[in-house]
Amino acid sequence: MENNTTRYGLLGDARRLGEILSVANKYKVTQGLTPDKVYHMFKDLGTAFIKLGQLLSLHPEVLPKEYCKALENLRNDAPTITTAQIREIVSEEYGKPWHHVFSKVVAIPVGSASIAQVHDAYLLDGTRVAIKVQRPDSYQMMEQDVRMLKKALNVLKIPQLKNILWLINNALDETWRVAQEELNFVQEAENLERLAKILEPMEFAHVPAVYKDLTTRNVLVMEYIDGYEITDHEGLIAAGYDLSEICQKLIRSYIKQWAEDLFFQADPHSGNIRIRDGQIVWLDLGMMGHLTEREAESLHHCMHAIWKNDVAEFTEWALILCGQPGDHPCRESLQQDYIAFLDKYRVQSIKEMNETGDVFVDMINIMAKYGAEFPLSLTMYGRSLLVMEGTVSNLDEKTDLTDILGRHLAAYAIGDGPAGKIARKLSHNRLCSGSRLHYNEYQAKEEVPKDSELLSEEEYRILSETGAKVWSPENE
Repeated sequence: MENNTTRYGLLGDARRLGEILSVANKYKVTQGLTPDKVYHMFKDLGTAFIKLGQLLSLHPEVLPKEYCKALENLRNDAPTITTAQIREIVSEEYGKPWHHVFSKVVAIPVGSASIAQVHDAYLLDGTRVAIKVQRPDSYQMMEQDVRMLKKALNVLKIPQLKNILWLINNALDETWRVAQEELNFVQEAENLERLAKILEPMEFAHVPAVYKDLTTRNVLVMEYIDGYEITDHEGLIAAGYDLSEICQKLIRSYIKQWAEDLFFQADPHSGNIRIRDGQIVWLDLGMMGHLTEREAESLHHCMHAIWKNDVAEFTEWALILCGQPGDHPCRESLQQDYIAFLDKYRVQSIKEMNETGDVFVDMINIMAKYGAEFPLSLTMYGRSLLVMEGTVSNLDEKTDLTDILGRHLAAYAIGDGPAGKIARKLSHNRLCSGSRLHYNEYQAKEEVPKDSELLSEEEYRILSETGAKVWSPENE
């Protein structure tokens, strides 16, 4: 049997590089690339490349949108590992037979991803839990394949990559940094606990509880979540749920994550969201996005500049986002590009803007043209917004993500004075307001609170005197 020294040493590296080059030759990559070619190459190269492809899809500043879209499809291509392997990994992690910890591990996985597999299991006291088990050698395979892919890119002469090879290498470095977080389930357990605290004020949102004493780097044990997949429209409606209410509260729980707490689910696709007992449950928190306060502030200003069609303000804050405030050597040319950019997204009202995520993809591509590097946190945010738009659209096409987002951000346009602070408090209270999702005939119909009910009498007076239009049913 091959040992890790042979598999991941110099001989193993040479063999893996040969495999990568062989697959590249199979698809004739030196004659040019297509999204379909790249997708099939990564799929053929196995588990680590499947994960690499998923992570590279986060880089619209490097790969055109159609390539990112093709690589996202690798999400559905993870191979399964056997129950015997699962039990062996669990036994090795705990240093004792798996059945000394669990009375049963259900054979059929409830989920299978590129680096891990999720199974139902039962603790010795009969408690039903979910266990997430990392595939054998995932860390070593990812590390090796990142190195070998970088070498292969330097060996292969692909015309389309000639001018952006340095960008791809940077993206691969970022990909490996993100992957290291995902490959550590102790970190994911901390993510679960942190997001649970963030969403605690929202009665309609939930995050699975973690069994920290049973969680290791390679095994994560958490609360079992059943309920409905968010794509099961017929099941949800039959159970008494209102899709529009789910959609609006899902958006609010997402906005709170990134706009208020600067920590968000970076891949909010429908498979990572469940509905159970009147709550929206957020799953799979291995890959989380982080924003600095400066990045969040810059995002707010950029969004408002778009809606005001203010190119000077937008250019200034876009440069700040990329860590290049002040005079940029190509500022005039950059500003001309942003005039065309704002013309593309010119709107008469917030509701007329569609596909907000595309705004960030275009913005990133323009900055990359002038050699500015967009922080990974911002590319992750832009990509997560695109994914959320798709999730929302599939759930209830009448719900307008951009409208709700714009109403929240309006509170930040008032400034940092007393009225601005009150406006942000009102926005926070409105994000968090509301009970569990209505799903049975015995629940009373939920009334949307008025601004005056979410603020003190004095706060409401101060805000009213400004004439500010903050997210509110009273301003419809």
